Amino acid sequence: MGSIREISTGQTRLLEPEHVIGRAAAPGCSQTVNHPYVSAVHAVLRWTGQDWELKDLNSRNGTYLDGQRVTPSGPCKVGKGSRIGFGARTDEWEVVDAGAPEVMAVPLDGRDPVRLVGEMIPLPSSDDPTATIYRAADGTWVLEQADGPLVALANAQVFEAVGRLWRFCCSDLSQRTIASSGAHALSTQLEIEKLELTFSVSRDEEYVHLRARCSGRDIDLGAYAYHYLLLTLARRRLEDVEQGLPETSCGWVDVEDLARDPTMAPPRLNIEVFRLREQFAKVGVVDAAKIIERRVRPRQLRIGSGRLTIETL
Repeated sequence: MGSIREISTGQTRLLEPEHVIGRAAAPGCSQTVNHPYVSAVHAVLRWTGQDWELKDLNSRNGTYLDGQRVTPSGPCKVGKGSRIGFGARTDEWEVVDAGAPEVMAVPLDGRDPVRLVGEMIPLPSSDDPTATIYRAADGTWVLEQADGPLVALANAQVFEAVGRLWRFCCSDLSQRTIASSGAHALSTQLEIEKLELTFSVSRDEEYVHLRARCSGRDIDLGAYAYHYLLLTLARRRLEDVEQGLPETSCGWVDVEDLARDPTMAPPRLNIEVFRLREQFAKVGVVDAAKIIERRVRPRQLRIGSGRLTIETL
């Protein structure tokens, strides 16, 4: 988790894979330093896949590494404990963590980045996940919003969500692909469409216990209030299968119909969808976001697995 700290104030900043420092505001700079001796676009810290490099971008007053001015001709390696000055020797920032950069969404209004929670980034926060960034099974990252189609995201891409502008940060090495996992991993990994889900429901329906089975592995997912949403979607999918509907048409439920139950009305619905996806991600499901599938027009949800059993306790 690459990060630097301003020695004089203790302020810490997470590093983006291509972390540009200068007086210019975002999106021109990853980090704005408002001092007259700092150039508009002053220097960059860049993740190479193994370590961090510092390069001066032909700044007016130079960039200093451990007290020595660096030349703009080539990058210098930096590590934990390295001290960097932008335009002045004395106003230094220290590298406090030289690890790889995190996957995160950086708001361009200067607020704190939103980091991964269970392989997903909830926007604007995990308490109000109106939009979600998650990694698809092929390793690409996508943005899902309730009122629009999925949008593929690349590193440093600026996008709009929840009424704000953000920059997506992801080093190339964090773009995991199933193809690189090997044939054995492909046959044994946990995927939503392979999961057999069993719901154990009390007669008053206040208790919904969930179990999953895949590739000979049994997973106890416990009993949580948000399992009731998944149970509701599972029932609709089983009903549609019984009526002989095509698989692609089975299980879709209008968000407006769900909202008739106060426990499943927005924004509570968004929180429960996020909690379900988070739970499946935590047990190692590679495409956990697909436990809940979305349609935009009409606004609908459905459970991602068709291997469903419902038992009454």
